Amino acid sequence: MFTASELFDLAIQVEENGKRFYRYAMGRVKGDSLKNLLGWLADQEVAHESTFMEIKERIVSGTKPVPSFSSLTQQVLRRAMGRHAFSLDELQIDALRDEKEILQAALVFEEDTILFFEFIAPFVSDPDAFSTLEKIRTEEFNHKQLLLEKISEI
Repeated sequence: MFTASELFDLAIQVEENGKRFYRYAMGRVKGDSLKNLLGWLADQEVAHESTFMEIKERIVSGTKPVPSFSSLTQQVLRRAMGRHAFSLDELQIDALRDEKEILQAALVFEEDTILFFEFIAPFVSDPDAFSTLEKIRTEEFNHKQLLLEKISEI
């Protein structure tokens, strides 16, 4: 079974992957403006990762019973999220040829992150954790918009 703690572990991993991708991508682009954007996005992922760690700690150390999810829910989660790029290997970042491809890969990553957060939101019963998840989802959506703007400039 997935516990709420395990769902937040997945969210932490998604943010960790985003941070690693953006930092790697910074070394593959030339313009300072683009490097600054990628660095800022990496910093955002670090902040989100830290927030999810705090939520997980609150859930684990809290007195409320930790919700868990049936094996059916696990299967649904794996099927729904299976084709999405939550690992750097799936993004094949070494094969990205230019800045536009890097930004498009970042866009896919952000879209998949948003989808993941939308998928797990109904399973987050703690109101504060849910509110924080929604805030971070909105921030990820803003990242997506920034990337779309940058792609259109290239």
